[in-house]
Amino acid sequence: MKTFASVLTFALATSPVLADEYVIGLGVDDVLDQTDTQAVALVFEYHADPFFSGQTASYSLAGAGQVDDDGDIFIGVGVHARWSIGGGPWFVEGSFMPGYYDEGTGGSPLGGNLQFRSLIGIGYTLADNSRISLAFDHKSNADIEDTNPGGETLAVRYTFDF
Repeated sequence: MKTFASVLTFALATSPVLADEYVIGLGVDDVLDQTDTQAVALVFEYHADPFFSGQTASYSLAGAGQVDDDGDIFIGVGVHARWSIGGGPWFVEGSFMPGYYDEGTGGSPLGGNLQFRSLIGIGYTLADNSRISLAFDHKSNADIEDTNPGGETLAVRYTFDF
């Protein structure tokens, strides 16, 4: 938890330099009970300015961190996308991030430190251009290890721009 707090503090302290948007989420890790280690999870993400913005979609580089109350830590980098639904306030988001995973004490045994996180979510843009969403992610080592139970997190997320 201390490592995650340090990363969060650094990211917030350098926000004028990084600028675009931050995501804070609260959810349940191992929500599908694959490893019998359900835990409350805290998620933090940074999405850079989009490298592509179209009429209905934007794509950006992103980083994510997740920690839960049984000691699991995930830190990854990759690509985030957001697609507008019908030009209105509703959107679908997705991301893919390879990263480092540490099981912690009593955490989810996912079969190795290299994990690939994929995420899908649906959300709503609020009046101040912040967003709220419900997202489901899956972490897997893509069978590069002998054991690959995978793990899922369901989280409510709040995104705010800088």
